[in-house]
Amino acid sequence: MEKVVSTTHLDLNAVAQCHCKAFPHALATALGRRHVRRMLSWYLSTQSAFLFHVEDETGRCIGYCGGIVSDGSLDTGSSSGMAQHSFWSAIRGFITHPWVLFHPEVRKKWPLLWKNILMKLGVRRKHFSPAQKQKMAQNPHVGLVVIGVAPEFHGKGYGSMLLKEFERRAVEDYGIYQLGLSVFATNHKAIRAYERNGWEKGKLQGESLQMKKEVAKM
Repeated sequence: MEKVVSTTHLDLNAVAQCHCKAFPHALATALGRRHVRRMLSWYLSTQSAFLFHVEDETGRCIGYCGGIVSDGSLDTGSSSGMAQHSFWSAIRGFITHPWVLFHPEVRKKWPLLWKNILMKLGVRRKHFSPAQKQKMAQNPHVGLVVIGVAPEFHGKGYGSMLLKEFERRAVEDYGIYQLGLSVFATNHKAIRAYERNGWEKGKLQGESLQMKKEVAKM
């Protein structure tokens, strides 16, 4: 029987394997499972983020989901937070997998990569200013950072299961009813899935569509 469990360090290898299956063409996957495991461990390094997964009776990870609490308590968002946390792992990945330098995501993410290199060297300050952090504290929300299901389990309702658990944790663990996410505007399949689960379309920012949901208070 499948069950939803909070991810621990002991589960990271299984969740990393699921990530590589769910996102086979992603830059993180190209850098190797070791890097993916390190990247995912960021969720376990702060109380302002969380990671959970669905596993079957054998302990195999079917799908997983990660979220971040945007309430002004963190200095950076999830992208820079993970990039800083897994910086040396990524460097190791590029050294051992040099062909990844030609991965299409490298060019697309180069501004973020360069910014995090400068941050790691201490040349650039952290992301959020005091004013930005104060604004987030006044209007907190929980952001859906990643959700993935292994291909062999697509179409069986695990995505909806993960979304419902994401909502439950936002409300019960953090007392926050405002949810948000960002998805590629061309990913129509994912957008329809979010809409079926009560999410609404928001602003279009570049290639990304912002979506939001307000969980009804009981």
